[in-house]
Amino acid sequence: MLRSFGERTAAPPSSRRRIAPPVTAALVLVLLGFVVPALLAPSPAHAEAAAAAVAPIPGSPLDAYDKGVSYDPGVHMIARVFALIAYVLMVATIVLGAVLRLRFMQRAVNRQTFYGAHMVLALSALIFGALHGFTFVYQPIWQIGARELTVPFTGGVQRLPVGLGILGTELAVAVGCSVWLQRRLGYHRWLRFHQLAYVAFALIWLHVFLVHPEPRHDNLVAIGVAAGAGTCLFAFLIRAFPSRSRLRQRAFPAGEGVGR
Repeated sequence: MLRSFGERTAAPPSSRRRIAPPVTAALVLVLLGFVVPALLAPSPAHAEAAAAAVAPIPGSPLDAYDKGVSYDPGVHMIARVFALIAYVLMVATIVLGAVLRLRFMQRAVNRQTFYGAHMVLALSALIFGALHGFTFVYQPIWQIGARELTVPFTGGVQRLPVGLGILGTELAVAVGCSVWLQRRLGYHRWLRFHQLAYVAFALIWLHVFLVHPEPRHDNLVAIGVAAGAGTCLFAFLIRAFPSRSRLRQRAFPAGEGVGR
């Protein structure tokens, strides 16, 4: 017997309520991506005052010169390269994770292939991110040891930006290791925890944005960082808003069809 049009199309009230948390998270990510940088960006008057003061960037070669501490430019270049590679791999990991739920992409490439590439990119991003932090052990001006590398917000130089990077990296490691607990947690609980990868990316992006003024100026690095953040935001929105198939499953639970 055919159901009425309202019974077939209207989703249960609970399904509409479940969409609210992802939308709220998306708004928070938008604030992190656009509003926070606007607030943190220095005004022209503040920039002129800072230029007049000629205050060296903490951890920079000029800061090391003022403090009489040696500075190794080779270590700086290695850390910079590792950071750029880790950021690109992290963006690719998040985008590929969002692609895993798109059915039209799965028709062209097997899902297992996407899943394997997603895992390889995630592991590579974590490795290069860890190498980026480890290289600063050999930069005396940063005064970083094992404690400062593992415990967030304990360093003496740029405590907040460095702490955000460490916290985001450790959260990303926890998200990656949760794959082995998927059966114990159950798929839906594990999926909710796995989505904290977006929070980890937001923390690491704040680290990149705050630790050095380069991403806040007009240059190729700033364009690349902004493009990566915008791409991850788009991937997050794809994940946050439910697809037609998911809405259909909520509207017709237990496999109820239109013609029944």
